[in-house]
Amino acid sequence: MNMNKVNYLKNLFKYILSFVVLAFLLSSCEDPVPSDYIPETLIEAVLIVDEPIENIIIMRTQPLNKAFDYNASLIDDAEVKIWTEEKEYNLIFRKEDKPGYFYPDTSEKVKSETTYFLEVTLKDGAKITGKTTTPKRSHWVYLPQGDVYYPKDTLKLAPIDSLRIEFAPLEGKVFYILGIACIDSLGYGEYLTPASDEKNRRIIRPWNEGNERFFSDLTTWTFLPTNKTPIVWTVFKWFGKHRALVYFPDENYFNWFLQYVVKASYDPLLSSVEGGIGVFGSASKISHDFFLYKNQK
Repeated sequence: MNMNKVNYLKNLFKYILSFVVLAFLLSSCEDPVPSDYIPETLIEAVLIVDEPIENIIIMRTQPLNKAFDYNASLIDDAEVKIWTEEKEYNLIFRKEDKPGYFYPDTSEKVKSETTYFLEVTLKDGAKITGKTTTPKRSHWVYLPQGDVYYPKDTLKLAPIDSLRIEFAPLEGKVFYILGIACIDSLGYGEYLTPASDEKNRRIIRPWNEGNERFFSDLTTWTFLPTNKTPIVWTVFKWFGKHRALVYFPDENYFNWFLQYVVKASYDPLLSSVEGGIGVFGSASKISHDFFLYKNQK
């Protein structure tokens, strides 16, 4: 190959390389850099029948490339009101205990089979609205027993006949939400007769050993396509005082539950507010307390 041809190929390669680099830079200038982020307003508002109006959370979303700061994300200067055809409720923000907006008169309880409207006005004048109709009440058909004994032999786990649950179904409801909550992960002996200073302990299994996050969440959630079910042993994380909870959600709350608990991702098609993202939903609920006795170590 003669020198002229070699020099020609070298110059051609330099030209092609320069063109590729220039094209990349131009295309990069047209696209937003990864750190660009437009925050959105998130609403978490669920009304529970026969309970006060509280725990209405308004947050500003945060970028994924920064550490999440829950308190910094809370919006505390919005104008928040909820109303029905009969009454209007102006909410105020509470920083301590359970942060969020609430109605100061806690004697005012959420009514069943009632349509509630939500309007949030942000400091810049933007508005977020929503609507929910609260479900009917239900009741237990088969009430869980108050004392449940964890089996001594954890390799041969029998069904929990003493904690079989059944409740009255609601017309039109296809799914229900079940929660098993540990009420006190520290105390144990204080609930015994006679009382003692014995402390509670975790229920360790091969798949949860060393998983601190697993044990810090004291409630196990699932959804039910039926109004009766046995409770399996594996839902328990601690011994001691527990509460069985059944929620009868409206469509808004159930869609949010599926995203938050099951999918762990947000689907904008399942949002139930206008002007932002999130949920304004409702549910009625029933609950029953019981005590889970320790097995032998």
